[in-house]
Amino acid sequence: MLSTLRIRNIGVIDDALLEFGPGFTALTGETGAGKTMIVTGLTMLLGARLDRGRTREASTVDGTLSLTGHTDLAAALDELGAEEEDGEVLVVRRVTRDGRSRAQLGGVPIPIGTLSRLVGTAVTVHGQSDQQRLRDPDAQREALDRFAGNDVAEPLERHQRLWRERGSLAARVQELQELLAERDRRGTALREALERLEQADPQAGEDAALRTEIERLGNAEELRGAAAQAALALVGEDDGPAAGALVDIASQAVGRAARTDQTLAPLGERLDALRIEISDLAAELSRYAEDIDTSPGRIAAANERLHELTVLVRELGPLLPGPDGPAESISELLETSRGAAADLESYDGAETELASARERLEELNTELEETAAALTAARTRAAEALSQAVQEELRHLEMPDARLQVEVAEHAPRSHGRDAVAILLAPHPGAEHLPVAQAASGGELSRVMLALEVALASSRRDRSAAPVFVFDEIDAGIGGRAALAVGQRLARLARHAQVIVVTHLPQVAAHAGTHLQIVKTTDGTATSSTVVTLDRAARIRELARMLAGDDASDVALAHAEELLDEAGPRGRA
Repeated sequence: MLSTLRIRNIGVIDDALLEFGPGFTALTGETGAGKTMIVTGLTMLLGARLDRGRTREASTVDGTLSLTGHTDLAAALDELGAEEEDGEVLVVRRVTRDGRSRAQLGGVPIPIGTLSRLVGTAVTVHGQSDQQRLRDPDAQREALDRFAGNDVAEPLERHQRLWRERGSLAARVQELQELLAERDRRGTALREALERLEQADPQAGEDAALRTEIERLGNAEELRGAAAQAALALVGEDDGPAAGALVDIASQAVGRAARTDQTLAPLGERLDALRIEISDLAAELSRYAEDIDTSPGRIAAANERLHELTVLVRELGPLLPGPDGPAESISELLETSRGAAADLESYDGAETELASARERLEELNTELEETAAALTAARTRAAEALSQAVQEELRHLEMPDARLQVEVAEHAPRSHGRDAVAILLAPHPGAEHLPVAQAASGGELSRVMLALEVALASSRRDRSAAPVFVFDEIDAGIGGRAALAVGQRLARLARHAQVIVVTHLPQVAAHAGTHLQIVKTTDGTATSSTVVTLDRAARIRELARMLAGDDASDVALAHAEELLDEAGPRGRA
């Protein structure tokens, strides 16, 4: 339910606050008073654009929307972190003259598209030019499904679930087929490459290590001589001068002095450690010199092994590429080979999985056929009932000779079944049934749309989540008994929903429980409008103005009071 609407700086409206009743609210006023601006404000809450010609420096619309029964909207608010107060949420839309637009829901800024999607679940605006439910095939099918309730909802949910599963499975089948085609192209080459790699048994970094070893072996004599010379310099031979002997002399001298002055003891310890380190260094250098292999056989073996690994990288790298292209070393080749091995494992399981997936696809196709048939049967039954319900409403709306038919025809399978739903109308006896948007005049189209809304609202199981319907001059093009009938059916629709109607017909306005008047004032240079809530006396004067153009005529006032009384409890409110 829409509790309040505040409009500021749109067209001729400077600042207007509208307080709506829970049932049927009528909006009336003189031509040019700004009734259209009210509808414009309402559509702005649904994300519609505002014509720059109607924008001031900043045009703002605030709406207070009750969350009772609207679980989807409430859940979305919770996810957004939006605030609510006493079960209501504040919706704000602001548009500046330069075209910038801002929206807030419960104090949280949101995109305009999100505003349209969320508030659109609770508020529907119908105008003379946008009875989309009567023009759009998908909207007509959705309307029929809502009318059918669980009879369609349960098989529809199952069909959509099966449809999603089939879509995912069909995509997986495509992947498996491509995988098996790749196996046919690459599988043999990959296996041969991995077998060759296994036979060679390279180790990570082995090629780099071999290059280092070959470099060392090529300079073995030079390296051996350098190591031996360094060892000799450290420890000498035949008591010749060497670093180790000199350190021994220093250590002994400091040791003797430390017996007299203990402050030298730490220096003596360091000299002892240096002496031991020099000895260890000399020993390691000697072992290095002794261990260098200068045999031609070792150099040849290392070169042969390096050549073997180089050929492996050159020939297998393109077969086992990595993310950056062919491998350039044994380490990279071993890394990419692990991915190739995983590919081969996936190839091995793909054929079995593909057979299982195809079998399940056949099962899904059978189940979808059965569910689609159940949907068609349920929709066909519901279409007959909805046709009868709308037909009855049309009789009340002074279209007794019109024949409406909700047709369920076969369509290519989709997620919601294989049905195409069309609302067809024969406006008079002998006329051919045509799509309602083609067969009906403007006034007839308005009444068909109203009849459909009344029938759908009457079938709703959940009364708590009553939708908000806004009708912009639904009574255009009609008058007399038809106008009175429209008022009565709007009142009936208001039993199950909140109905807000912009009207120029007193027969319609008299049936409202709440009557708001758009009042225009002018000072000769500027015109502005505001909105007032009418009590009974004021309603009689407004109805008299609508009847005769004169709210002071005794005849018109008497006629207005009679019209209000005949409308029943709502009109007398």
